Amino acid sequence: MAVIELDEIQAKVLETVRTTQDSVVDTVKGVAEMLPSLPYPEQLPKPAEVVDSALDFAGKVFEAQKSFAQKVVAAIPVGQSA
Repeated sequence: MAVIELDEIQAKVLETVRTTQDSVVDTVKGVAEMLPSLPYPEQLPKPAEVVDSALDFAGKVFEAQKSFAQKVVAAIPVGQSA
């Protein structure tokens, strides 16, 4: 029963995060439409490239941490009598 409740809570949290993110994106779009177009140096990476690179790296770090945690948990004997 606790797992079901946890799943429901996690789903609600994710829904709230996505709703909030959508609101922020809409606000940024609205503000950006009011600003003049700014020049952007060609030698710099595009903002989307920076975000993609950072999130790709974060994903790799997360996967390394997940693997580490799984190995630590697997090293702990569970259900054995002392």
